[in-house]
Amino acid sequence: MWEAIRRDELGPYSAVGQWWYGEDAIDIAGLAPDADRILLAECTWTTEPVGRSLVSQLRDTAERVRWGPDSRDEEFALFSKSGFVDGLVDELADNWSMFDLPAIDAHLSPTP
Repeated sequence: MWEAIRRDELGPYSAVGQWWYGEDAIDIAGLAPDADRILLAECTWTTEPVGRSLVSQLRDTAERVRWGPDSRDEEFALFSKSGFVDGLVDELADNWSMFDLPAIDAHLSPTP
């Protein structure tokens, strides 16, 4: 996550960690209080590609995250060992970032 932020693939965030409240949990939440921006991300390490249900689930959970003003900017990210179902990347808005295993590996490898 921090490497993607450093490479400007995700917006700058001053705090990054997990978020949970009651029954809801989000793997990664990033806060940018000066910009009223929040990052919400999920990581999956299954053998199946990530599908539309995880996108819907993250959107629904995002509505219950009480942070910042109602007009906050939301950025979303999905990290997946097995990639994404066909067409999903094209269906999502510009505020979504997708990281498959090769992209994750590139972020974990030393930069020149």
